[in-house]
Amino acid sequence: MDAEEKKGTLAVLALIFGIAGVVISWAPIAGFLGLALSIAAIVMGAIALSRIKRGESSETGKGFAVAGLILGIIGVIVSVVFIILFTMVLGGLLGYFGGWSFFS
Repeated sequence: MDAEEKKGTLAVLALIFGIAGVVISWAPIAGFLGLALSIAAIVMGAIALSRIKRGESSETGKGFAVAGLILGIIGVIVSVVFIILFTMVLGGLLGYFGGWSFFS
């Protein structure tokens, strides 16, 4: 299989996982899934970029790989922030209604 036939499958998957990770990371309960998808996008984007740099994959996927890498990083940041906020809100609610305190 020559370089023209390789369309950068990992680069396309990195982009898809990056988009899905950013979208899903906004959901309070599904934040862990968004985090996992974003980490996968970062890994696949980095692997795709290294393959493109070594000439093992087509240059056409470079934009997809970079976009997937950036979206993966954004997704990780958003997921971590929302997981922390959700934990704090849940702890505060449990402390208020159940006599249990997250902060003490």
